Amino acid sequence: MWSALLFAVGVTAAGLHLWRLVWRYLRLRRAMRSWPRVAAEVLDYHTELTRGSRRIDVQLRYLHAGRMYEVWSRSPTRSAYGRADWQAERQVAALYPRGSAQQVFVNPTSPKEAFLELPEPHMLGMMAGGGTLLIALAVAVAAPPVFGVDQEIATLGFMLVLALVLTVVAVFAAVALRPGRRQPSREPRTSG
Repeated sequence: MWSALLFAVGVTAAGLHLWRLVWRYLRLRRAMRSWPRVAAEVLDYHTELTRGSRRIDVQLRYLHAGRMYEVWSRSPTRSAYGRADWQAERQVAALYPRGSAQQVFVNPTSPKEAFLELPEPHMLGMMAGGGTLLIALAVAVAAPPVFGVDQEIATLGFMLVLALVLTVVAVFAAVALRPGRRQPSREPRTSG
């Protein structure tokens, strides 16, 4: 019984951590909508392989508040732009060609921080789904001994939550990876 409770506490902590990250990125997404957007030039790419994943940063140069900045930009959720496979750099190059002008979100309190896009909804959905799945696993493990629920009922509940989470993740992944997805305009807006 104690081992099941200890496992449930650890898994719940991991699930709550994922939900905390989702909350943090949702707040960042809301804040970024009010950040100034400036024209930037794409200079280069940098690929980093870590623990089986691939992250690509984009080097940008932009003028903000009368000062020129040259920074490496990454995804706001720290995930890879594009896919995490060998084609990821090609995808980034197609979205953000070297020498092209792109609109970037510049953090007004730290102008050396700039992002090409808002935190990705599919990443937020997958983190929220993962957190839900971990907490459901904890309840499925801890519920029978703690609440006196039959093991079959706990397993059924876990399977239903798993099916729901996987459905949500599949929908977000299908939207994010849809071929021919229209990209937002990268041209600077002019007023007047």
